[in-house]
Parts: sequence; C-alpha cells; structure tokens
Amino acid sequence: MMIPGECNKSFGEPFFNQLILHLDGTHAGPMNMAVDQAWLEHSTVPVLRIYTWDQPTVTLGYAQSLPKLQDALPGWPVVRRWTGGGVVLHQEDYTYSVIVPPADPWSETTALESYRRIHGSLAEALSANDHPGCRLALQEDVIEAPFCFVAPAVHDVIRGTSKVAGAGQRRGKLGLLHQGSVQQVILSPEFWPQWASRLAKEVLIVNTAPQPVMTRAIELEQKRYSLPQWLAERDDLIGR
Repeated sequence: MMIPGECNKSFGEPFFNQLILHLDGTHAGPMNMAVDQAWLEHSTVPVLRIYTWDQPTVTLGYAQSLPKLQDALPGWPVVRRWTGGGVVLHQEDYTYSVIVPPADPWSETTALESYRRIHGSLAEALSANDHPGCRLALQEDVIEAPFCFVAPAVHDVIRGTSKVAGAGQRRGKLGLLHQGSVQQVILSPEFWPQWASRLAKEVLIVNTAPQPVMTRAIELEQKRYSLPQWLAERDDLIGR
C-alpha cells in the first residue's frame, strides 16, 4: 500500500524519496536483531521497521560487558545488539529501526546529525500525536549510566524530565542501522504510517519482508544472535 509523504516541518523536506514501512510481527530477541541486519544487507531503499517481542527481553549495546551488568538485569532473555548504546528493557515499549542503504546519500549523514534528525522528526511526530512537549535532550539533560532509559544522551527525546526515546546506531559499508525504542507513551497503530510520511515522500507499507531478507535473517539468528558466544564475547559463526 502506498501513502504520500508530507513535509517534515522543522526538519525541512522529508529525508528520503522512498521508504519501506515494514509493520513486522512478534519475534524472539535473536530474530528481531537478525531481521534488522538482514534488511541492512539486502535493501536498496530505506526501511522503517516496527516490531514487537515474544516476551520481556533485554538488549545490550554492542560494546557492553554482560558480566559487569548481569547482577543488575532482570531475569529475562538477553540478546546483544549490533548497534551501540546502553541496556534497553523491552516490555511495554515500541521498538523500531531505521535502515538506510549505502546507495542512499542520506547514509553519509554524520552519526551525531543523523541521530539528531531522526529523533527530531520523531519528537515532532510524538508532539503532533497527543504527546506535546517532546524535545531533543541538551547537554544539561545528559546523565551517564549503563541503562538507556535512565540516562538521556544528547539528542535523545525527552518530555519533561522523562526520556521517551533513545537509540543505538551502527554505520559502515552496509549503510546505517538505527535501532530505537519509545517508552512511557501510548501510541496508536496509526502513529507509524504518520511518522513514515514525515520521513519520506513516498511510503510503501509491507507486513512481510522479502524472502531473501528472511532467509538471511534465519541464518543470522542461528549463526550469530542466538549464540552464547555472541552474547558473551561478540563471537559468531558467520563465514565459518
């Protein structure tokens, strides 16, 4: 289904000419991480993927140490992300990913600027959908802590004193992967198409990823994200 885009007000024109809005279903943690990476490897146009978790799940940032954090974590399944950032507790949150292939010029946007622009657009969309007062965090709002939603970083989305959106990024020859979580607000299903229309001039809505993406996701789930050595040491079986 195609929907036309609308101009992103404070952030100028929509970022992308075309965008795939993937309204995905519910998966276990390893598969959720695998689908994001598979989209990054295969998509030729930007993707906004929305997904949920089959049970409460913890995600760790790529560089975080599980042994150092273990005692502070709830007894939920834990999976390591391919992106940076802190610990995120996925229970009643809304989870999304923005995936930008290297063929799109927007993938060259610097890390800080891409973070600012994605979260700025998200803050505007939240404010326009019954959550007024959402804004980007400033330096004076920053808190240093390993748990993402008690530690606003510059350009996270906050509302009053509460952090409502944060994310981790990975960028390289495959493009840009921005994995985000929205918490402490209630969103209707219509929110995501409305935000997508701010991000792109033309949005294609799909409920199922293409077969090559899912085939690769299954391989990544088995050879990386479900492995104890990936969680503990960032080691995997890719290429073996």
